Amino acid sequence: MVPDMSVIGVRSLAQVVAVLRGEEVPDADPVAPLSGARLLAWRGQERLEELDLADLLGVDDARYAVEVAAAGGHHLLLSGPKGSGKTSLAERIPGILPDLSPDESLELSAICSLAGTLDPAAGMLTRPPFSAPHHDASKASIIGGGSGAVQPGEVSRAHAGVLFLDEFPLFRSDVIEALRQPLESGDVTVARRDESVTLPARGMVVLACNPCPCGDFSGDVRLNTCTCREVQRRDYRNKVTGPVADRVDIVRHLPPLRKRDAVADLERAETSAEVGRRVAAARTRQAERYAGESWRLNGHAPGPVLRERWPLTKAGQAAVDELLYDGGLSRRGATRVHRLSWTVADLRRLDRPGLDEVETALRLRVGEPLLLRMLERVS
Repeated sequence: MVPDMSVIGVRSLAQVVAVLRGEEVPDADPVAPLSGARLLAWRGQERLEELDLADLLGVDDARYAVEVAAAGGHHLLLSGPKGSGKTSLAERIPGILPDLSPDESLELSAICSLAGTLDPAAGMLTRPPFSAPHHDASKASIIGGGSGAVQPGEVSRAHAGVLFLDEFPLFRSDVIEALRQPLESGDVTVARRDESVTLPARGMVVLACNPCPCGDFSGDVRLNTCTCREVQRRDYRNKVTGPVADRVDIVRHLPPLRKRDAVADLERAETSAEVGRRVAAARTRQAERYAGESWRLNGHAPGPVLRERWPLTKAGQAAVDELLYDGGLSRRGATRVHRLSWTVADLRRLDRPGLDEVETALRLRVGEPLLLRMLERVS
């Protein structure tokens, strides 16, 4: 994949000498077969490709949020009680993502080669990865590090794909705090006494959490079977608020599935292939718009550059400014609304996002009830 270079594959020094002398190349030992752990990971990736969004009924709002997140490479937070579909939605995101570009394929293959997880017989990686580490994972395994040479963590091995952190509040505090850098900048720096290594980490980070430690809390008194104390619920919620939550673009709450929603959705449930075509078309528009830049997607575009070269309409920018100056949005939040507005416009095939796209972006970021309260306060 490197231009203007001829590659000769050899497996031993005897083969190197034979090639340099122009002699017949001797045989060498075959490449070792894939280990059990790596084969299991490959089969898990294959299983995810077979999942379809059409299987999920009654979650139209969350499905649209997933589509926007996939189209623009935006980070996503899904909350809701047990069984509401958070994990099912996250596992179907790779199925709506297009194949990796040549640059992404080279970057991801290099990362996996460095980590020792690249199968030599499989060639270059062409599909977006999906990583879902358990919540007891260490900081080094998520961010990178380890003993000896620095090893890429899960956040880098999910580059150009999806890093899914289920039960996010149960992850260790040092892991949660360390996610600030990759969520904001799209790379991660692991510093040692004698070396400092910066690795790409521009994958989608999808966080999932329950409303409380037991997962049974519901706003509907008739459905609420939660046994957690209020102090437990507060401590649990505090882990998904503050600096980390401010770096997540889209926040969606999935209520318990109601029968009438599932029945109504049955007749119009779209497949992953249908959604994937829209996602691919939106990403193509972004690639054309950002040609020659160091980023590829709206979710990675710098805020100052967006405001200068790709601004919102006057009405759209006025709505964002009102919320910003009133305290309803932070400056980081305003930038993420700007990015989301462009992704909504790309999915709608519009040349520029306006007030409708900004309002859609605000609903995706802060939710309908909070948005209405914010708009009432500034009106």
